[in-house]
Amino acid sequence: MFKFLLFLFLLPASLFAQNVVTGKLMGFNDKMPIANVSVFLNNSSIGNETQQDGSFKLTNVKNGQYDMVVSCVGYVTYHQQIFVYNNNLNLPDIELEISISSLNEVKIVSKQKKIKTDPNRKRYIRMFTEAFFGNTKNARDCKLLNPELLDFNFEQNNDKLSATSHGFLILENKALGYRIKYLLTSFLIDPGDHIIYYTGSSVFFDIDSTAAQQKIWRQKRVKAYLGSEMHFLRACIANQLTDDGFTVRKLVRTPIVDRPSDSVIYANIKESSKSSALHYWKKLAGTIRYNQKLFDRHLYSYEFISKTDTKGIYALAYPYCLMINYGNERSTLPDDNTIITFTEPYAYFDSNGVIANPQSNKVEDYWSTQRIAELLPVDYELPKE
Repeated sequence: MFKFLLFLFLLPASLFAQNVVTGKLMGFNDKMPIANVSVFLNNSSIGNETQQDGSFKLTNVKNGQYDMVVSCVGYVTYHQQIFVYNNNLNLPDIELEISISSLNEVKIVSKQKKIKTDPNRKRYIRMFTEAFFGNTKNARDCKLLNPELLDFNFEQNNDKLSATSHGFLILENKALGYRIKYLLTSFLIDPGDHIIYYTGSSVFFDIDSTAAQQKIWRQKRVKAYLGSEMHFLRACIANQLTDDGFTVRKLVRTPIVDRPSDSVIYANIKESSKSSALHYWKKLAGTIRYNQKLFDRHLYSYEFISKTDTKGIYALAYPYCLMINYGNERSTLPDDNTIITFTEPYAYFDSNGVIANPQSNKVEDYWSTQRIAELLPVDYELPKE
């Protein structure tokens, strides 16, 4: 468990130092080197493949904590938390275990036998891509190239859709100029509680194009970064919220007494679809969930950010909700503000501005619209110009 200090310390300029991570892969049983295995830092643009002797080398690694992922067909996906800080890191040998599923007997099926498919699969894919990419302008330029790798589970009684992938999804983001390999671990749409949640491992690749197109993509990446969660957390670490255009205020919410939860209301709407009670439940769904009060005073970063005893790891916490505004502090519009509600005591994040336990908080309004279509790699930096 992290121990907390009372004050926020500024990161030194060496935050942006570049480091090298090396290591070697071998089989768990035969201790033989494994070649052509993908090794990458999760949610970054840093990745490589192992050589014939099983060795790998990751270069240009910024200071910070990373989830290093090793993925190879036939082997269990390997994860290791690494931390680099102004030093090259040479890891102990990594042993990969053979996946049990790869040992299963291969069954030969007659070509005459048709594989039964879910008639609702196209609908599930549409629901997934709309939630996964979002509904922004950038989302219209995003495409999932291999949806056949998705596995769905749909709960008819509450309309919950969950998904995983049995391989890397290939995502093409022509708005920002990235091709992304994404190994989906979990995905959930819960309309009753207004939740969209997903986790996974990813690596970014730049799409080749003309110099003119690259310039456009650089500009769009800057636009995606400014005001984002990553931008905000980095500004908190550097103690420059105001300089970067952010204001943070205290928001106190008090639940409306006797109003059922959204999930209860949603369930009753489904059950009452053909009864006279439908109008009542729909009307109730449109009522406010909270009485809330927004305070005028701007909060300082040390009031909700603290440093932990693990170098490069910080904690975000506050006893009430936080309303974060970027660029227009007088506006109360959802497009200019984000509301954070904490569901756990602390949300931990690293020096790259990436939250390690996203289930620790819920976001509403602006950041909730920024999904894969606006996603930048964790090693992204604003252009010097």
